[in-house]
Amino acid sequence: MMDSSECGAVTTGPVRRQLTDFLLFMEKVRGSSVHTLSAYSRDLGEYLDHLDERQLSLDSSESVRSFLGHLFRKGFARSTMARKISSVKSFCRHLVREGILETNPCDSIPTPRAPKTNPRFLSLEEITALLDSAAGDRPIDLRDMAIWELLYSSGVRVSELAGMNTGDWDQEGQLIRIRGKGSKTRIVPLGERASARLQKYLKASERWPTTGVNAPIFLNRHGERLSVRGIQKRLEGRLRDCGLDTRISPHVIRHTFATHLLDSGADLRSIQEMLGHESLQTTQRYTHVTLDRLLEVYDRSHPRSERKGEGP
Repeated sequence: MMDSSECGAVTTGPVRRQLTDFLLFMEKVRGSSVHTLSAYSRDLGEYLDHLDERQLSLDSSESVRSFLGHLFRKGFARSTMARKISSVKSFCRHLVREGILETNPCDSIPTPRAPKTNPRFLSLEEITALLDSAAGDRPIDLRDMAIWELLYSSGVRVSELAGMNTGDWDQEGQLIRIRGKGSKTRIVPLGERASARLQKYLKASERWPTTGVNAPIFLNRHGERLSVRGIQKRLEGRLRDCGLDTRISPHVIRHTFATHLLDSGADLRSIQEMLGHESLQTTQRYTHVTLDRLLEVYDRSHPRSERKGEGP
């Protein structure tokens, strides 16, 4: 166990080596994604640099408070501050498990609460424009239309879609197998239109070889797996062509899927299963979206709505 006087030396030596072990643990045991591991690496590197520069003790809660103040002065959003402090908490728990720290200095530190915002989603008219507006007949166009239809039909994350292989699609049963967060697998139904567009894309050209159950379904121009960034860039172009907001992300389509299902009477547990949420509380965000919309309709339509200027 280290004492406070040794903390500066340990921060630049053993603790930084522990950071490598921590990231390996998060990857192999917890199944964290590449993006999550990259965020951990950046956040914790920044934290250790902060301790070194100010010669702060790693086992002191004041060090964590100092880092929190540093983030505040730099003007980070509360959501970003919350993520960075959460990274520090996770790393310190690892250090306690490994015997580097006796207690977690973050135990008395509250995580900054990010303001709650309802998920953004597209209206039925907007998603219809995205999916039904005229597109080309090139294999790349057919690929893109299959992607947009599949995102809306299944609600999968864009990273999950990019990782799909040909063996993950049950064409007859109209089902897809998704490898989600933490390497957890779930089965999600696929609508007829999405299945039809996926089949049309796969038959489009021999330039896009997809033989073998482990071959990626969605390929780029070079015959390699299409990346998340590649999907995002293609979506920006499609949105521009349709006259829609180009800031709409693939995740907004996921939100749209969940919101429209809930509006149509689907139960929360089913939506939770399809989205791959561990907690029902995460899925319940969509009930607030639906409630807000109901209130708006009520306020616009009911003759005795207070917002219409009527008394109770």
